[in-house]
Formats: sequence, C-alpha cells, structure tokens
Amino acid sequence: MRFYQTIILLLAFSHTLTVYGEDNFSLCKPFTEVAPHRPELPPPEGDFVQLFSDQGVVQEKLGTSTFTGNVFLQRADQILSTPTVTYDRNKDVVDAEEDFIFWDSDFIISGSSIQLRQENQGEMTNVDYWLLNRRVRGHAEKLIKASKDIIHLEQATYSSCDPNKEIWHLSASQMTLDNANSEGTAHDMTIRILNVPVFYFPYISFPIGKKRKSGFLAPNFGSSDEAGMEFKIPYYLNLAPHYDATFTPRYMSRRGLLLETEFRYLTQEARGHLELEYIPHDQAFGGNRTSLILKHNGSITERLLTDININRVSDRRFFEELGTNISVASLTHLERRGDLYYVGDGWLGTGRVQTFQTLDPNPAARPYRRLPQFLFQSYLPQWNRRLNMELKAEWVRFDRDVEIIEGPIGNRMDFQPILSFPWRTPGTFVEPKLSLRYTRYDLDNVVPDQNTTPERFLFTFSTDSGLFLERDVNLWDNNLIHTLEPRLFYRYTPYRDQTDIPIFDSAEYDLSYLQLFRENRFAGADRVDDGHQMTAGLSSRLLGSATGLEYLRASVGQTFYFRDRRVALPYQPEETDPSSTIITELATQFAQSWRLSSTFQWDPHTKNTEYSVFRLRYHPEDERIFNLSYRFRDYLLEQTDISFRWSLGRRWNVLGRWNYSLPEEKTLESFAGLEYNSCCWAVRTVIRRYLNRIDGDGYLNGFFLQFQLKGLGAVGRKVDSFLEERIPGYSDEF
Repeated sequence: MRFYQTIILLLAFSHTLTVYGEDNFSLCKPFTEVAPHRPELPPPEGDFVQLFSDQGVVQEKLGTSTFTGNVFLQRADQILSTPTVTYDRNKDVVDAEEDFIFWDSDFIISGSSIQLRQENQGEMTNVDYWLLNRRVRGHAEKLIKASKDIIHLEQATYSSCDPNKEIWHLSASQMTLDNANSEGTAHDMTIRILNVPVFYFPYISFPIGKKRKSGFLAPNFGSSDEAGMEFKIPYYLNLAPHYDATFTPRYMSRRGLLLETEFRYLTQEARGHLELEYIPHDQAFGGNRTSLILKHNGSITERLLTDININRVSDRRFFEELGTNISVASLTHLERRGDLYYVGDGWLGTGRVQTFQTLDPNPAARPYRRLPQFLFQSYLPQWNRRLNMELKAEWVRFDRDVEIIEGPIGNRMDFQPILSFPWRTPGTFVEPKLSLRYTRYDLDNVVPDQNTTPERFLFTFSTDSGLFLERDVNLWDNNLIHTLEPRLFYRYTPYRDQTDIPIFDSAEYDLSYLQLFRENRFAGADRVDDGHQMTAGLSSRLLGSATGLEYLRASVGQTFYFRDRRVALPYQPEETDPSSTIITELATQFAQSWRLSSTFQWDPHTKNTEYSVFRLRYHPEDERIFNLSYRFRDYLLEQTDISFRWSLGRRWNVLGRWNYSLPEEKTLESFAGLEYNSCCWAVRTVIRRYLNRIDGDGYLNGFFLQFQLKGLGAVGRKVDSFLEERIPGYSDEF
C-alpha cells in the first residue's frame, strides 16, 4: 500500500512548519488535551508495517484492495487512522476518502481525505495540524504534494493559541514550500489579532529550516525627548554563508531619517563587524551626522593575529542626542586601535598603534597617542621549588597635538626581568620574588633645562606567603568546611626621584583587598612605588562539604609602612601615614534566596570611611528578584540603586529601577515597566527617564513597547539587554 508515501508526505509538511523558534507555552493547555488522542496499539516489530481493520477485501483481477472499519496503519511510533483505505495497484494510488488522523512523535495531522499517488505526489483536504515540538497548530483547505520537495497549501492558517482562545493567527491564500531550495513563498498573507487584520503582505518569501534568507525583520518603535517618535524596520541581506548585512532606516520625528548599516563576517581566519550610521540632515542639529564602528579579529598565520577596533563620530554630541542609554551618552573618548600579535613558544609579542577621539570639550582631557607601541612578555610555565624567570619589555612613542595642550612627548623604553622561587604545599605557600626594572625616555617639547633623556633603574624584592587551615563543622544541620587563610606580603623598593619623568599613561590603582598584595600601587611605567611595607590579610570561608558551595567569605587586610612614600603623581602630596586604610570584604548566601556582599575601606588615622559598597539581592524564583545597593566614595559620589522584577501571578510582572545620587539629590536613571504573558502572546512596556548630558543637567524620557506573538515573532523596541544590564540577575523570556 506504499505506506512510506504517507510518511514522506506528512513528514515533509511537518518539517516545513517547524521553522519558527521555540517558546515558553507553560500557560497553554497541553496539546494532549486539545488534539486527537493517540490510540493505544501494541508496538510493531522492527520497521514492519502493521495493519488493523474490521474487514478487508482484495480484488485480484481488478487490482484493488479495500480495508474498512477502524483501519489503523502503524510503523514505529507513527499511526494512521481512517474508516476506509483503498489501494489501486494499477494506478499505484492510495485513497482514504473519509476522515483520517495521523500521529507522529512530533506532530498530529487530521483531514477529510487523503490521496497518495506515484512519484511522491499526493493531496489532502480540510487538514488540521498540531506541531507538538513547537506548540503551534493550523488549518489548510488543501495540501498538494507536487513532487518530492514541493508542497502547495491553499487557504492555510498558523497559530500558537488554544483553539477556544485564538487571539491571533496568520493566514495565506496560497503557500508553496520548496524543501530542495530551503525556501517558501506565500500570497495574500495576513496577520489577524482577534480576527481583525493588522498586517497584510501581498507576497512574501521566507527560509525553511535553519538556512538564512534575505528579507525584512521585525520592526521597532519607541519614543524619546531627543528623537521624538521613532520607527525603524531592519532589512536583512544574506549575502553569503560567511557574511551578511542589515540595513535599517530609522525615522525620528524630531530629527529625520537616519540610516543604519551593519555588516558582519565570519571565516576560519577572521571575524568582525562594521556599523555605520548616517543622517543626511538632522533637523534639530542642522547638518549631516555620522557614526562608525569597526571591530576585527583575525589570524594571518597560525602565530600572527590581528585585533582592530575603530570608533568615530562626526560631532561630540552624537551619542548624547542620538544614543539610547546613559552609558553611551557619557562616553568621553572613542578608541582607535590596531594590534598585531605574534605568539611564540613561551612568549608573546605585540605591535600596536592607538589614538583617541576626544568628546570632552576640555583640552586637558586629551590622552596621548601610542604611535607605535611594541610589547614583549614571556609566559613560561611556573615550576614549584625551582627558579622561574619572566620577562616584560616595552617600547612606545607617545604623541599628541602640543598646540592644543602643552606637555612633553617622546619615546619610552621599559625592561623588566623577574625571578621567583615558589614553594607550595597543600597547606602553605611562600614565593620570594626579585624584579629589576630599567626605564629610559627620549623626550621632546620639554621646558628649558629639563632633562630630555631621563632614566630610572630600580629593583623590587617581595615575599608572598600564606596558610590554608580548615576544619569540619556542623551548623544548622549542615556539614560545612570552615577555612582560615592568613596571608603575609612583604615588599621593598628603594626610593628614586622620578619628578623629571612625565606622566604618559600611569595612574594609581583603586585600593581593594587584592591591591594590598600588589608590587606597585601605580599602573603603567611612569611611576614605581617606593614602598617598604608589610601587608597582613586574613580570609575565612564556610563551604559546603559535599557541594563546595560558598556560604560565607570574609576578608580583612591592612598594609603597614616602614617609611614615608615620597613617590607620587604630579600635584599629589607624599604619603606619611604609618599604615593604609583597613579593607574588609564580605560575601554571603545566608539563606537560599538571599545574597549579601559588601566592601568597606576605613581610615584609622582620620576615623573616616573612604569607600563602601553594599549589595543585597533577594531571588526566590526566576520571575522574582529584588536588588538593593549603596555606593559611597569620599568626596566623589554617594548613590543608591534599587532594581526589581516581581511576579504578580502567572501572567503579570512589574519591573523597575531607581538610581539616585544623594549629594546632588538627583535621580540619575529611573524606569518602570509592566509585562503581560499569556499562552500565545505577550506584551512589555517600559517608561524611562535618564540623565543624558555629561554636565549632569539634561534629562531625557523614553517609552518602549514590545509585542510578541509566540511562535511567530515580536515587534517593537527590544530592551532585553538593557534590562539584563540594569537589573542584576534578570533573565529575559521574550
């Protein structure tokens, strides 16, 4: 009876309709409740076909076979049920002219009649289908299989809603599915919501399976003070398997039409993307404006690698007026950098050119350009109880426009060999280390009588040591491991006068618990700390004996100085305190849903808190999260930050954030949102107010709306990355 033809036809139909992405349909009724129930039949043996019927008539002379009364055809997990099946051997045609139902592990199809013909041709009428692995369903008045790869559907529909609550569905008068070319086409396609047409497409083509295809993507729309009402619809260009492009017109009512282009490429040797934005005439600005971003990573050979990062805007207020978030709007420098790496056997060499576009109007904010920079670093494996050697070297040319900002420019050579002899056991470690550092400058544009070739030669000796003590404890009926980890760090660097050395790229590290154990408190080579000091630190942890989960970690540390620190950055005084601030860090998961972390820096000499951070998170389940944080830095900032996403039931969620500066009594950013999630559709709306001007005086308001038809797609402004960044622990489900 050519049962395999039935399988081929139904499988081909199913494969075509499962091109849409998977979604969460937990609010829907299971298809086992709304689709035809699968009959209980004994499993067949192997790949054989089993046939069950009440009656069967074989007319050998006419070449026909007819089976009637509860006919079931079964192979593996596939079952076809119909009242009557007729097979014409002469025409090689199978007919089931009464209702039929076909069950598979991935789909269910029912219809009024089915006819299978030779050469992989066939026809079904009045078809209903359920795709179990995508949780979608639909109907077609007629399904015609023209060949092995071509299927035609007439008056077809598609929806992920329950049958009795069909909020939306997609319909098309004609649809053709070409599996050989992985392409589908549809005529007179309409999207209906509550049976009201909202979108109409006279003709569309779409990919089948995972193959990409050029075409329009879901549109985005929103509103903000700077841009006004805005709307954009991306068009995707599938140029080749290894590169593509997206062209997006963005219309803003206050500014006009901005054109966005993104080009991406991915090969075995390289990957990267180019983003270009261009507005021919900004109505509010009064001229054209552009933005360019180019990122590239690649390999010329197995050992020779490249890394390029180029950023440019036409004017310094581009991000403030056309950007979409505070992090972009507050950018003051755009990097333009090209790196060339060579990976040797145990060493790495880097060649670099680096410049910046400065958006800050203050001339003093212009950083030096590196034209060029060469770096060398060894990365030999470290051996226990052996003498280990490491080498770091640099040659760099620093340059900038001295007509805009006065100051020296020139070359710097820095050479630093390091010797260490680590000694480690399971419970202890001691690592003495000796490093030598020679630095030489060749300077231009210096003041009269200043040394143009200053040089510096220093050594640093340090010893890092610690213990790991642990014991088994039982707290609240939990088997835990309690650790005690004392640590001592000694460092000595002799003093050298470095006031004749300019500051090209050096700055002082922010103080933290780990920073207490660094060998230089300055980043960069322009300053080497003259520390003669001892750091004492103590950490303690509570770990799960079986899981290793860290329930508690507490650390406290302080550095004690044996002399004053005379080396400092320009315009900063010498440090004469006999000890550093006391740094404490705490992190705990004191209950299953609660997490707490904090950092405090307290100056015992002034009895003053210099820095503190407090973070509290309550996360009892995926859709309920609450964050509270407080940040304080003496003389710089004091902020509170509250963010949350909270479920009001199975369908409703509220979310929001409030970031507030206490000294200025000013809100930095606030937003509130509402999410509604149902069986087959969802909607999210977010209202946002944020500080957009670098000077702290300009606020912008924004409105975002996202509407999703599950199993089909979404329209509106995507804000998933925005929410994940601003609500720690948030996981997007749209």
